[in-house]
Amino acid sequence: MGVAVAMTIALMALFGSHAGHANAPRVVRTSPSVGAVVPPGALKLSVTFDRPMQTGSYSFVQKDAGTYPDCANNMPKQSADGRTMTLACTVAPDHQYEVWFNSPPYMNFKDAHGTPATPFQLKFRTKSK
Repeated sequence: MGVAVAMTIALMALFGSHAGHANAPRVVRTSPSVGAVVPPGALKLSVTFDRPMQTGSYSFVQKDAGTYPDCANNMPKQSADGRTMTLACTVAPDHQYEVWFNSPPYMNFKDAHGTPATPFQLKFRTKSK
């Protein structure tokens, strides 16, 4: 019994306590879409969830400064229905980008009950000039 408890604690530490939450909010759409090739310049980066999310709570996560769009100090805007967050950014020509929506320890996209959304990776690239 003690071994089972220890294994559970170890797995939770390794994978995060919310990784397997069956009713966690999920990403249903992004803009740009996964794998998209977009023109360089101004970009409206957005994520839409399967349900309304908490107001003012979000985690646009940067894994590497070289692959994250330039979003300056812009604040995301939430849609009237609470499901979509949009962030104004700029992207350079001929470049690969990666953005995570939630990624431990940054898990602030949460639904009304405080359940963090399942982490989601968005990769896209830009066209040459």
